[in-house]
Amino acid sequence: MNAKVILRTALLAFVVAAVAVTIRREYAASDGADAASDAAVATLPDEGLVVAYFHGNVRCPTCQTIERYAREAVDSHLAAELAGGQVAWRILNYETASNARFASEYEIVAPTVVLVQRHEGRDGQWRNLGRVWELVGDKPAFIEYVAAEAKEFLAAK
Repeated sequence: MNAKVILRTALLAFVVAAVAVTIRREYAASDGADAASDAAVATLPDEGLVVAYFHGNVRCPTCQTIERYAREAVDSHLAAELAGGQVAWRILNYETASNARFASEYEIVAPTVVLVQRHEGRDGQWRNLGRVWELVGDKPAFIEYVAAEAKEFLAAK
């Protein structure tokens, strides 16, 4: 009976330690992502169109798909503008202290893509592409939507 108690206690300690290590790794990873998001704010271009994917602290598979599809839209339909500096891609956590202002400024209530026209270091016209949630199940339509909206912004410049 003593061996059962010792084994049970050892297994319980192992599980607790494994959970603690997992939680620590998750917080370390999210801190790194927040630091990268915070750095992205400081490096917004003075001129051009910023295509920004805004996410929260919790990132579900659908949110990650929205980010991936939006990035693909920029890479495939705006490659020349991206390479030339007229378009910039950013990933920002709107729930961090340094980015919290974006939630109210751009009417963000959930992860989304926002287009922001920058001029002389200031934000100008912007648009929250809220239809990304509606279109996430149709990749070609999603990519076309983001690309068309971004091209419209570039043309209006």
